[in-house]
Amino acid sequence: MNDHSRIVSMGLAALASAAVVAGLAVPAAAGAPSRVMLRADTDRDGRLTAADDAGRGAWSGARGAIMLPNLDDDRSRCPKAAPDGARLTDAALAACDDASDDVVNGASDLADLARLEIPAMRDVSASAKATLLPDARSRDKVRVFVERKGTFVALGPSGSVRVDELRRGVRLAVEARDVIRDPAVWSGFTDLTLSVADRGATRTDRVRLRVAPVLFQNDLMPLNRVVVANPKAPETLEGRKTPSTPVAGEAEYRRDMRRALDADGLRKPFVESPAGGDQWMGDMYKTAYASMPGPGGSEHRIVVNLRSPAVTPNFPARDRPLRDASRPVFTKLRGPGVAGIQQFDATRVDRPDDNLYYGSASSTGNFGTIPPYAGHPTGRIVYGGEGEFTPDPTFTTMLAAQGYQDPVVVDTSWLGVGHIDEFMHFVPARNRRGWAMVVADPRMGMKILRDLAGSGGGSQRLIEGVDPSKTDKPGMTVAQALRDPALVDGTRIAGRGVDKALRQLREQAGITEKDIVRVPALFTKLTVPEGYPRDGLTVTYLPDAANGIATGTGTRGYLAPAQHGPRRNGKDLFEQATERALRKVGTHVRWIEDWDYAHHVGTAGGDIHCVTNVDRDLRGTTAWWRTPTS
Repeated sequence: MNDHSRIVSMGLAALASAAVVAGLAVPAAAGAPSRVMLRADTDRDGRLTAADDAGRGAWSGARGAIMLPNLDDDRSRCPKAAPDGARLTDAALAACDDASDDVVNGASDLADLARLEIPAMRDVSASAKATLLPDARSRDKVRVFVERKGTFVALGPSGSVRVDELRRGVRLAVEARDVIRDPAVWSGFTDLTLSVADRGATRTDRVRLRVAPVLFQNDLMPLNRVVVANPKAPETLEGRKTPSTPVAGEAEYRRDMRRALDADGLRKPFVESPAGGDQWMGDMYKTAYASMPGPGGSEHRIVVNLRSPAVTPNFPARDRPLRDASRPVFTKLRGPGVAGIQQFDATRVDRPDDNLYYGSASSTGNFGTIPPYAGHPTGRIVYGGEGEFTPDPTFTTMLAAQGYQDPVVVDTSWLGVGHIDEFMHFVPARNRRGWAMVVADPRMGMKILRDLAGSGGGSQRLIEGVDPSKTDKPGMTVAQALRDPALVDGTRIAGRGVDKALRQLREQAGITEKDIVRVPALFTKLTVPEGYPRDGLTVTYLPDAANGIATGTGTRGYLAPAQHGPRRNGKDLFEQATERALRKVGTHVRWIEDWDYAHHVGTAGGDIHCVTNVDRDLRGTTAWWRTPTS
């Protein structure tokens, strides 16, 4: 070879290498097949056409193929217990899904797979060798299926594609076997490379796919069904017979919840989730979804339920450290079109102080979603934490890694339970954003009491409609409440805490007073035991109107705990103020009795959002890949 030939050959090699990186074909070498192409739905219209061929080896917000994390259970095959009847560990329970085997689990499962194809290469020789393989880093994160005899089967670790398949064209399907959990481990991308060796030359082509992000649902989405705790123990779903654990006040809560939903035309029956006395459904899991382009450019979705990563102080077994009442994420809710995900720091099992004092930060009542707004068309995750009181970092790392709901963090360390649902919620609103943030206002609550006392009502009872024996300070009057040190201090602490959280929301998300609906609340300072590492904590003394459930844009309802506040002319002043505030943004309130069931339980208690979860209608979501920030 003379020098000139060597330079030309090197130049062609460099050109071919650059084209492979770009996912483009290059002129064939002598004797090699004329066309080597791997095609994916690069333009995201749900079809495979020549329009997909440009730039298929790259991925951007505007263009690039997408695959779903195939973590649902379309044939309901995942076990709920071990073969010998023993309870599965948390890890084993979460390990089963459609991506955990190497078969396509029916037509519904096939619909969850991203389609690819190799167009026919009729000029390959009988001795050609072809492989289709993911890059090394993603090899255990994706699985490729090939259609053979009308059925999609796993391509296998060798990635071998037969000559006869190349000659007539190959139909393929790809599943992601996981979500992005830690971008340092897997970024969520896979590069699939087709290599064809024939007649002494090897040609390649490549496509890049990204796994769809897991996105939190938001409170504007129409409520479909309500999830409530069932007194049966979670073990009943796993084939065990255990007694029910009745909870005081459950009948009244269910009665009012049913009436409220019926009044708004939401007549579907409750989803009953066995809890065995751990009725805090809002703390068990967070509802989310994942989607990819479907037929005709539609959005093909699966529901994704994220199990709470809270490690309990008194976990029943070292290999089952999470709350039993959150196991139904897998044993009941997971199924066709519904996935479950579990992510927690297993080393926290060996940190009992963290579990006892700070573990509540990881409960899903501490996570919410700011609804969509300019620059954030799928909304943003918001959660609470400060200092040592922060959620499981592996869980929040996973949330941030999804890349499309940039999380906002606010200080909730001043709250006894420490959850954002103790002072904020979102509702549809007739305003510039289309939504408003409902905020518990402790100063507003105290002002109601002062105004009532100033008009001669100081001798009225602070709490109405509740047996005095079920209150902390039986018979307390409005005048006494205004002088009560715990309520005065609670108002001061909570007022500062709410102010700080609103500053953080303004700075991070641009939420201003125009976007806020303030509702009255009374906060009391908690008395904590000696040696407890957290101090200056508050809880709501009356039921917390901000701790509710929005029914979505279609019904514009808000399910809130009955206030049991002081009355004037027979009307609850706290309920009247809440109704007036929400009426201004076009939302009506349905009151739910929860004093015994949620509010006056234990040291801190909770309210409607704490004991209720929801199933929302996803048909109105905005495809994340079509958004300006993609």
